[in-house]
Amino acid sequence: MFPDPDWLRAGLDAAFDDAVRPLRHARGPLGVLFSGGVDSALLAWELRHRPELVLFTMGRESSPDLRAGRWGAERLGLPWEAVAVDRDRVRATEERFSEELAGLSPVSRSVLIAITIAVEGAQSTRLVCGQGVDELFLGYAHYRGLSDAEAEQRSRDDLARLRATDWPVTRRIAARLGKEVLAPYLAPPFEAAATRIPISLRLPNDLPKRFFREWAVSRGLPEELALRPKKAVQYGSGVDALWKSLRPARR
Repeated sequence: MFPDPDWLRAGLDAAFDDAVRPLRHARGPLGVLFSGGVDSALLAWELRHRPELVLFTMGRESSPDLRAGRWGAERLGLPWEAVAVDRDRVRATEERFSEELAGLSPVSRSVLIAITIAVEGAQSTRLVCGQGVDELFLGYAHYRGLSDAEAEQRSRDDLARLRATDWPVTRRIAARLGKEVLAPYLAPPFEAAATRIPISLRLPNDLPKRFFREWAVSRGLPEELALRPKKAVQYGSGVDALWKSLRPARR
């Protein structure tokens, strides 16, 4: 028998409120790394009344993320800035942070390059990002078609990698750039509340991250933002394609 969905959402509410409360009341500029997807849109929605808040979207010219970022910021009525990326910037970023990126899988390396460019290009020194949602709420394509047990194990493995490797690397790179990156969804109480939700309710089925999206709507996020389909940052921004275009040149 499943726990009451209202009880599960209440647990998420309490944990998330605790995670974002310090951000609502802190002073000084704050940026949201805003791809236009539901993860960052909910953060922007929750912080929308905070002074000196700016949304930053990274992408190559005419990329899906830049279009989604501009569109989402307009609907939220929040200041927005684009962070431009091209082949030279991808090359320079990979070379500059080669030590931090060494040993990462190709997927993690592509993601970290994308995040690094976004962090460096954002004008705020304190930034908020949506890391953790895809691992907790099964947003990646590789969860599709898995059994409950397989999906739960894959989620645990992905979250363990994020916590042990990808997230610490992100924070180290940000520190090298003189910045701080925060991930409210990785707050331990939020992770605990999310993992109490039965895996069958978190499976992608017909809509990736359905439980998370519906919960975001219950918090007031407009459905047009909560239900909008979105590619992973490295693909939607165009960074992965730019990075792969450099690979033959490196051999």
